Amino acid sequence: MQSGKLITFEGLDGCGKSTQLEKAKKWLTLQGCKVLKTQQPGGTRIGKQIRNILLNPEHKELHPESELLLYLSDRIQHLTETILPAKAEGKIVLCDRFHDSTVAYQGYGRGLNLKSIKSIITYSIKPYTPDLTFLLTISPSTVVDRLDQRKEQSAKDRLDIESCNFFERAAKGYQELASADPARFVCLNGEQEIEVIHKQIISVLQDRFKISLK
Repeated sequence: MQSGKLITFEGLDGCGKSTQLEKAKKWLTLQGCKVLKTQQPGGTRIGKQIRNILLNPEHKELHPESELLLYLSDRIQHLTETILPAKAEGKIVLCDRFHDSTVAYQGYGRGLNLKSIKSIITYSIKPYTPDLTFLLTISPSTVVDRLDQRKEQSAKDRLDIESCNFFERAAKGYQELASADPARFVCLNGEQEIEVIHKQIISVLQDRFKISLK
């Protein structure tokens, strides 16, 4: 694999995507690939400040459309400042969330105008669509259970305190996104054992990008 690639990891909160991204990074690095691990929001200096605003549970008054524009601002900044330069250097960029999260969470979850969201994405992000997206699926009830467990270890952020109905709507959004672009999306059951999911991801990476084992 010579040219850079953008591989995104998507799913509801608590689905295990961050864990799988880290494991994929370690495996790819062992195969001699140049890898950049990053996230949205917060993958740039400006993005970290945006992330603090978005996830602060004290910001209950944050308007849904303001939230949308902050997420999109972060994604565009991150794309131009971090992702595209890394791809130009031939790196594999592994990104924890990308524009699909905006559609699922703000479009379906918050109920904002999908046409408006997709219009902005088409103009600013669509030309740089990920080469591959892993979608880890879990039930909304599992989300709530896992976020409750997370609460015991650390404080919840703004999205952690959303209702089960919110995650049901977001899950529907992800399902429709995956159905509309089956060539890009690989859907995996996020309720399987961690190592089982990891092996499935490695199998896909080997098949799609012809990575030679070392």
